[in-house]
Amino acid sequence: MADKAALRDEVKVAPFREARSREYFAAASTALSRETVRKVRELSAVAAVEVVDAASVRIAGVPTAVLGVNPSTFRNYAPRPSATSDEIWQGIAAGRIALSEDVGKQRELQLGTDVTVAGGKGEVDKQVWTHATSGVAGIDALISRSAAAELGFPRGNGIIVSAPDADVWELGEQLADVLGPDVGLQVLAEQPQPRPQQSAGEAVADSTLETMISAAKSKIGQPYVWGAEGPDSFDCSGLVQWAFAQAGVSVPRVTHNQWWAGEHIDYAEARRGDLLFWRTDPTAPDYISHVAIYLGDGRMLEAPGSGDVVKITNVRLANMAGAVRVHIDR
Repeated sequence: MADKAALRDEVKVAPFREARSREYFAAASTALSRETVRKVRELSAVAAVEVVDAASVRIAGVPTAVLGVNPSTFRNYAPRPSATSDEIWQGIAAGRIALSEDVGKQRELQLGTDVTVAGGKGEVDKQVWTHATSGVAGIDALISRSAAAELGFPRGNGIIVSAPDADVWELGEQLADVLGPDVGLQVLAEQPQPRPQQSAGEAVADSTLETMISAAKSKIGQPYVWGAEGPDSFDCSGLVQWAFAQAGVSVPRVTHNQWWAGEHIDYAEARRGDLLFWRTDPTAPDYISHVAIYLGDGRMLEAPGSGDVVKITNVRLANMAGAVRVHIDR
């Protein structure tokens, strides 16, 4: 965290009250109507809804997905190590920016330094206040809603849905009905019940997986770059998405969403072409944060991190979340 002494005494946020689960994130290109948000709140399984502003802006020249939040209320939805820290939310309320662990460290954006944030209304400089994961897959920075308005974010175009006792997949169908086809919807729950097998399609054929693996191997030696999707540099999930695309298979872009791209299996049951996942973010211990392609015999292909390259390594068991056998709809 940057210098806490720099915070003004008058910067106040509400204390952490209770941990709210995060089952879904929904975002649209324009503001969600009050009526739509009301209908979501009234779903029987929904315990709480947090309204946010969501947009992609350029941070230090790189496109980055950002949420504008109310620090006093959003903190209750954040992973616990971040939620309980008053200083994180005071800094955001004071106009600073909180970057995810991945963005801050992989891009070497140092605490206490200023970064240029370019939005629809121009550029502003924001101090990097802390590295704190939002808990929302694909979102790599948090600012206040007033800062989001300054940058030209749509107002209230996103919601976080807490429904801790819901059947996650049934709730997803209900949310899709309420929100409509133009609103993006993604599951955030870290460990919900398994996806019903009948809705998960069929496992990708071995021949297709070999095409995917060959494509990934052709990029051995290419540099890791956070947010890169190829063809000359990659981050971990970018490599997976690109390699599957070369075999004609579409998988989600970010690691947490790739975790839901098929059937969850134990590593002991993993076969060549399955995806392996880890939880490595100390600011969000339950969050899926790294992915690799399993090659069999204890070997895997991955884009490891900043300063490294795409390469084949031994499988690491520490902090492993499990494996996924990718499925496609038929």
